[in-house]
Formats: sequence, C-alpha cells, structure tokens
Amino acid sequence: MPVSLLVSSMPLRGTPADPERYAAWLELRQAEGRDRRAVSVLELAAGPAVRVAGSTTLDLHVGMPNGIGYLTLSFSAPLTGMSGPMEQLCDAIAGSLRWVN
Repeated sequence: MPVSLLVSSMPLRGTPADPERYAAWLELRQAEGRDRRAVSVLELAAGPAVRVAGSTTLDLHVGMPNGIGYLTLSFSAPLTGMSGPMEQLCDAIAGSLRWVN
C-alpha cells in the first residue's frame, strides 16, 4: 500500500499562531462539495496540531517551538485512500514527532 509523506516548514506570515484559530481559518478557505476535508485540532506529543483529513490526503500542521510557524506533515495515499489502517499508520507517524532541545 503506497503512501507518501512530505514534511515542510511554514512560517506564520499572516496565518494564526493559535491552533484553534488556524483550524477555523483553514475551514473557511475550503470549497464546498464532496472534496471538503475534515478539520480538527488534536494534541500530539510535540504539541497541539491542526489535522486536515481528506479522502486521499492527511495534513497535520504542528506548531513549532517559540511560535515561529508550523511544521506540516502531508501524507498522500492516492491508490488506497486515507482510511482504516493507512490513516492509523499516518496518525502514528505524526504522533511520534518530538521536539529536541
């Protein structure tokens, strides 16, 4: 079952630093219809994260230390879809993220 992961750093530059506000900001920018993705906030070991789940994608935006921006984990499973065991695997990978001093 193929899945890809792209990790990127996103400075704040006008995006809300508060995860709840950032989730609401992302929710407002979505198109209506069947491609609408579920946006939620959850607590990971690395801190609060905004989770954006679609049918074949899963993005987790984790706040970086000192409020400098978000580390974004973008998972994609175009052949199998992002549900069941694949979704659980991606959530487990994101859950293993830790910040080291």
